[in-house]
Amino acid sequence: MKTIGKRTIINDVSFAVRKGEVFGFLGPNGAGKTTTIRMIVGLTTPTAGDITILGHSVTTERAEAMEHVGAIVENPELYPFLSGLENLKQFARMQKGVTREDIQRVIKLVGLEESIHDKVKKYSLGMRQRLGLAQALLHKPSLLILDEPTNGLDPQGIREIRDYIRKLAREEGLSVIVSSHLLSEMEMMCDRIGIIQHGQMLSIEGVHQVSTAEDVVPHRFDVYPVEAAAHYFASRGMATVQEKGLVVQVSQKDVPDIIRGLVQADIDVYGVVMDKETLEERFLKMTGGANHV
Repeated sequence: MKTIGKRTIINDVSFAVRKGEVFGFLGPNGAGKTTTIRMIVGLTTPTAGDITILGHSVTTERAEAMEHVGAIVENPELYPFLSGLENLKQFARMQKGVTREDIQRVIKLVGLEESIHDKVKKYSLGMRQRLGLAQALLHKPSLLILDEPTNGLDPQGIREIRDYIRKLAREEGLSVIVSSHLLSEMEMMCDRIGIIQHGQMLSIEGVHQVSTAEDVVPHRFDVYPVEAAAHYFASRGMATVQEKGLVVQVSQKDVPDIIRGLVQADIDVYGVVMDKETLEERFLKMTGGANHV
């Protein structure tokens, strides 16, 4: 919990991030995302409750907890008139036990070998974000926290950062918490998402929910003639919605029999697609249509 004066900013937010997982943090503007991130990295103290990182309390063992954390909050702070390598050396001096080998390791990890000797003022936004990632990874953290890591990037830069984040989680076993306005990017980047609104966690769920063959879910049938197909479904007690074809609630295991029945009824079937709800649709439904994250 976090209160400021009489106002409760954060109330009943609880979640755990697994090793090697990218955890997305979503919510409308003012929902409490940034405040929660600031509490995790020790920039502000919870009014009640606690945050633990690998068993260390951020409240009572802040130094020990922060040894396991790397973070970029919006744009990384860099020295523009120094080279990328000189920047990393400066940051290495602020950390305990960072070696030359560690610096070379993170340079390779984020793919900056060719430009590491160039001055940072010549870097593109994507390169600066990668250097910021390298800086955050110098001390080999177990948890990486990224607040709007793709802010201001072009499509190529966004894809680069997304790929590096996935690589870090998969190959380095890093736990990652990422907050972003780009729902489509979060859908491609994250394993699970937590949706927060009015300082409360509404839901934590897998991004790519897998349906079993028995689950009754919407399927879109591309058929002709549509009227005959609608009559076919109605005769079997199945309601249809006409939207770029016919959308019918059926289980996957029943689809082959339905296709055979349609063909026998002299109805052409051009395709059947399971209609999956996008992350954006789930987010808007859960937050009551809030369109700013």
